[in-house]
Amino acid sequence: MIEQVNNKNWFSRNWKWMFPLIGIVFMVVVFFYMTGDATFRYGSIYIQPALVDNALEKAKENERVIEKLGELSPHTFFRLLEGEVEYANNNKTVAITVGIIGSKGRAKLDILADQKGDNWEYQKITVRIKKPEKETITIFKK
Repeated sequence: MIEQVNNKNWFSRNWKWMFPLIGIVFMVVVFFYMTGDATFRYGSIYIQPALVDNALEKAKENERVIEKLGELSPHTFFRLLEGEVEYANNNKTVAITVGIIGSKGRAKLDILADQKGDNWEYQKITVRIKKPEKETITIFKK
């Protein structure tokens, strides 16, 4: 019996899975090139939900915020993406802007906080409302 040996090179045998793999790797590289370290900044805030949740609770207790925005709904990761995250002081100080939605309207919640051990100490919490007219409500200031 004579067996026929197929002597194709490596690329001709494996091109069907190699092109999609190269395409995916290329898209990941382009994504990180375009966003820089934003993925890691937002991710680090997402894994520390108490930072935003506690500030949102303080906003929910403010009478002026309730008057202008109504009852505030809990924040989601997508509302965090509407805003901005900036670190300073060797990642011990953070300035965050988060989109918030109330029963009467939308606004931005600005948080400035310092990390003390595992806890966050707020320096300033403000709510910025654009519509119907621009207004800034300072909830907490140290």
